[in-house]
Amino acid sequence: MELSSLIGALNAAWIDEFLIWSVAAVAGTIGLVALVNAVDMFLEAEAG
Repeated sequence: MELSSLIGALNAAWIDEFLIWSVAAVAGTIGLVALVNAVDMFLEAEAG
């Protein structure tokens, strides 16, 4: 595989889409973990 074809493959439009969706998935996962933590703390405060 030549270097120019590798660079061409990495410059494809699907790479941009993949990066955007990857960042969105990571942000969503972090948000979900934060939400679960907040609900857990709220329920523990109510029980105690």
